Amino acid sequence: MTQITYGSMLDQTTSEVLTGEFLLALADRSALPNHPALFQLPDINGGGSQVLKTPQVGLLGFDKMASTGEVTTVGTTALTDASATVTVSRYSKRYEASDLARVVDAHGILNAEMMAMDALATYSATLRDLVANLVDNFSTTVGTSGVDASIEDVLDAIAALEIAAVEGPYLAVIHPRQWHDIVKDAALNSGGAVQFAQSSQAMLETMKGLGYKDSLLGCDWFTTLDVPTANAGADRAGGIFGRGAIAWAQGPIVADPDLPQVNIGPVLLEKDREAADATTGFLMHVNLGAGEQIDAAGVSIITDA
Repeated sequence: MTQITYGSMLDQTTSEVLTGEFLLALADRSALPNHPALFQLPDINGGGSQVLKTPQVGLLGFDKMASTGEVTTVGTTALTDASATVTVSRYSKRYEASDLARVVDAHGILNAEMMAMDALATYSATLRDLVANLVDNFSTTVGTSGVDASIEDVLDAIAALEIAAVEGPYLAVIHPRQWHDIVKDAALNSGGAVQFAQSSQAMLETMKGLGYKDSLLGCDWFTTLDVPTANAGADRAGGIFGRGAIAWAQGPIVADPDLPQVNIGPVLLEKDREAADATTGFLMHVNLGAGEQIDAAGVSIITDA
């Protein structure tokens, strides 16, 4: 167990840096957008299983009618169906600080208030990571290994989605390297033919996350460092998808009023006192899961890292 002690906090306690301010270490702190393409399933609470199955049914125009002759018995059409699952499991994190470290803490980073804020940020980061690590799984791919992402790749991906009858709006989850390669290609090679659609501030606040970039070619673009690598690290594997490609679910843990616990959104935050060691632990737990649903509803973009 890696504990937070007075001796381990030299960067926060030496007199040279007691300025009353602190900087957050560099990290991806973006949160996934509240976007129609991301399909949230019901909470698993009280459902009897940690696995949620979503049926896929071929109705509402999936099958067409056939021409038949007069007074001819019509044949039976088989109902097309399938299903996909999302498994929700436990995700946790623990910080443990010594009494001396908490006493000399000059920046207020070892208290319940900061841990509560961290719990929400950690929840967002964990969900973002789960989704980002699914966008490389689609069977349909565009891009070329070792070659920068381009507007042509975007057009190919959107064409593939439209040919597969995937409903919009589309969401792209890609690496910042891929995004900036696309922007560069648009600026240098499209001659102004490709335009970015600026969203209103109200729309940004209600739907977009901190990693949201812009709307381009009818797709909303979100970047995160969690997008996985491909081809032995030579490439990044982002993706574009519509509703039905990826689903996620959670199972909020209800705090016990008899214990030092509190709910921070869907996260359970609690204290754990180790009296013999004179340390206090801050633990956060959430039940969370994400999974691919309809493979053809997404396209992976695999391009140079």
